Amino acid sequence: MADEHAAALARLAGILRAEATNGLFWGAAEDELARLRRIRRHAAALTAEVDHRPKAVIETIFEADEGLLTPAPATEFRIRCADGEPLVQRRRLRRSGESLGRRLADLAAALETDAPIGVCGIADTDLAGLPCPQTFLLVYEAATPLTAAEARRRLAPSDADLHGHVEAVPPEASAIVRAARPIPVSSAAGKIVEEVAGLSREGHAATMDVYERERHERILALCADTVAADLVYSRIDCGELAAAGLATGTDAAIFDDRDRLLLIRRTDTGQWAMPGGGVEVGETVGTAAVREAFEETGMDIALTGLLCAFDKRDLRLADSRLPMIMSFSARATDPDRPVRLDALEASDCRWITRDEIGGIDFFEGHDHRVPAAFAAHEADPPRSSADDVAAPSAAARERP
Repeated sequence: MADEHAAALARLAGILRAEATNGLFWGAAEDELARLRRIRRHAAALTAEVDHRPKAVIETIFEADEGLLTPAPATEFRIRCADGEPLVQRRRLRRSGESLGRRLADLAAALETDAPIGVCGIADTDLAGLPCPQTFLLVYEAATPLTAAEARRRLAPSDADLHGHVEAVPPEASAIVRAARPIPVSSAAGKIVEEVAGLSREGHAATMDVYERERHERILALCADTVAADLVYSRIDCGELAAAGLATGTDAAIFDDRDRLLLIRRTDTGQWAMPGGGVEVGETVGTAAVREAFEETGMDIALTGLLCAFDKRDLRLADSRLPMIMSFSARATDPDRPVRLDALEASDCRWITRDEIGGIDFFEGHDHRVPAAFAAHEADPPRSSADDVAAPSAAARERP
């Protein structure tokens, strides 16, 4: 149980770290930036309550954060070897490393086989209770004519902090919400949490910016979801805290019963895109797709599959804020509910057929993903909206 409490505190610290880092990335007035830096230092202090590394070392790691901080993508290769011995390799995709497409090609070359086609499952270290920085695993299957010993010799080792039982689910079932329960905190950790809450109360009162207020509301909710406990934490390894993973976003290809795809016009560029946005630390990529669709369109959706894991580096796209996009297919659970746009995010919406793609000014990357969405949709057997209404929304599935 002590290890469970330590992992829960590490998770809380990881979410606070991400909230502060992302706020610093988007920018704000100097007093707000100073508050966010202090919150990030408190996140380091919470991590130091359970991790084996000194607080100063952890602070230095956190202060070096660059870009947006989201759950990091990784690959899990499940390999069937010629001698019958299975191999599993888990490695993060890193900001300065190879792209997803390059990794799949390299695996095929090393194992003298074909490159894996299609993600067969998605796993998440946060749901598994691992104390490492949250990582979602794209599960691929492959077979090789090599023995396990030879395959192991040719492959890079797995990332050590991704070791452990991490259950994979089909992509359409990946919108899993953790069951809410208070986090027991020691007296020392409780004092740090209260200092964080005080900073967020101050920040919430000082700003009229909608996004800054929402950030502080999330932080305050996290702090309120703790309970004082008489406990001593076990020292654990919180994993590769300095891992520079790829910031990840999601989008949802929502089709109606007439096989039309929903697009929104972004308020920032005036271009058309599928609903979507960044994944938040503490949620799964599937949950993020469901959440973003609801926030931007007012629609409850059910995921029906994963269209692609889209690494922008494979196409040399310039937008580096969210280099990885998890693009899901989806249907509205209530097709009769009208679209309700968030005025801050979208100024208009439209349902399009495949024949209308050519005349549309797409936001970068969607000119690739929208045709892929139609191709995948037309390849699958048609489903009625009643199938989605009869099944519980993916966002409603809870994991203890």
